[in-house]
Amino acid sequence: MLPKLLESYPLLAIAYVAILYAIMLTLSFFLTKSSAVKKSITTSDGRYGSLDGLRGLLAAGVFIHHSYASYGYFMTGVWGWSQSTLLNHLGQTTVALFFMITGFLFTLKSTSKYIDWKAFYISRFARLFPLHTLIVFILFVIVFCISQGDLIQPRVIILFEFIQWISFGCFFGRPDVNAYPMTWTIIAGVNWTLYYEVIFYVFAVPTLYFISRHFSLRWMLFLASIGLLSCFLLRLFHVGGMDALHASNFLAGVLIAYAYKEPRLLKLFKNPYYCMIAGGSLFILFALEKPLGPPSTFITIFLFSAIVGGFSAGGFLNTRAALWLGDISYGIYLIHGLVLWSFFSILKLYGNLPALGILEYGALMSIVGIVVVLLASLSYINIERPIMAYAHSIRPSR
Repeated sequence: MLPKLLESYPLLAIAYVAILYAIMLTLSFFLTKSSAVKKSITTSDGRYGSLDGLRGLLAAGVFIHHSYASYGYFMTGVWGWSQSTLLNHLGQTTVALFFMITGFLFTLKSTSKYIDWKAFYISRFARLFPLHTLIVFILFVIVFCISQGDLIQPRVIILFEFIQWISFGCFFGRPDVNAYPMTWTIIAGVNWTLYYEVIFYVFAVPTLYFISRHFSLRWMLFLASIGLLSCFLLRLFHVGGMDALHASNFLAGVLIAYAYKEPRLLKLFKNPYYCMIAGGSLFILFALEKPLGPPSTFITIFLFSAIVGGFSAGGFLNTRAALWLGDISYGIYLIHGLVLWSFFSILKLYGNLPALGILEYGALMSIVGIVVVLLASLSYINIERPIMAYAHSIRPSR
């Protein structure tokens, strides 16, 4: 039986996803027993519901989605969607929720009476830039190893390509490095989302801060609702493309943030029946064939509002295993593409990929998941957390 059967048999896809999640969470649980992780792990205070644990499940979901997308790419040379609704949701609904988290958290920050903008942007730079730059550097090393050190393009072009890549694609996208086709597949193309994150930090947060100084909470709720509805109308008439889709996800987070500050709406989000219905809506969500469609977005918004209200799937999202995956979620997100590419490249090099059965494939992806969690943990403990702590220490005081 070939891995392609995951597309034909939904129960097989569910089992595959469940096994990979179980392995990554189990490893995360055992890692929390180590002294290094104990000193680094975030403690859940319930301040914003179950968002900390959610991040980890989302990042793991993106990895699981790409585990099959990468297999398809190495088998056919085409990077595309699968026929599995579940696997597709793990690639799209997860990103939508990531954008909602950003919109929610930084809208709340924009409502503060005072924001130290220099400190804010230092912290955002320290969070996103160092690990991303390291990943891009490794990507360039891989490309030059593949080309055996031959410079197909002029040095100045390659330097400019490096600048384009480390800037999250903000400057003219992510070009093929040294003419290596589809360079982005080496990291599963994950850094495209960082471009939208940066745009939100640079433009949306100051705008929201300025507007919130002049309008009441109810007006902000109304304006956010109008903005979200406008994005849905654009999508309905196929205007704005993917930008309208991603803007709707950020705006959903913005809307929920203002609703969170309204006591009556927050009480609704915390209602046990509301949370129970939201949890049940997951089954409807994963049954929808179009993760990018408005119905999927509406259900995702509903679920997200319950999560910020405290829905934790029976406490699961607040377990130490989920919280640690949440802490290392940025590492999981950026690193997994490199690991997948490396494993599949070795298999293809030695001619073992076509003969890979579904059991061998599942075992291989389990190993990849373990490697990704370990590397992301090392990255968080030795790179991300120290840099963020340093950035916090040099922030100018008010």
